[in-house]
Amino acid sequence: MSYTSEELDAMADRGEMKPAPGTAVYRDPGAPALTDKDLMNIFAGRPREEEQHPVNVELRVKVTPAMKDALKRIAREENLHNSSALVRSVLSDFVRNRAKKACKAF
Repeated sequence: MSYTSEELDAMADRGEMKPAPGTAVYRDPGAPALTDKDLMNIFAGRPREEEQHPVNVELRVKVTPAMKDALKRIAREENLHNSSALVRSVLSDFVRNRAKKACKAF
């Protein structure tokens, strides 16, 4: 069954929206609504289902245990789903800024 955004909003206001079994909620129930930037950070680097894209490539990175803990903590603070979402967001910003610098050089 599909719902309109208005129906989903009303269901959320009534407290009828529950997390799917096996998933985790990282926000307090009283937390402010997610902003567009929050949502973009959560889904950064993930292709839209309706678009035809090649399969994402997995990039494995080794980090120290302390860095892994820091990534997890920062991801939670940034309301990101996990540390992979944080790494995608940071890499995306870095590549975008690097590309801008390269264009200015010409």
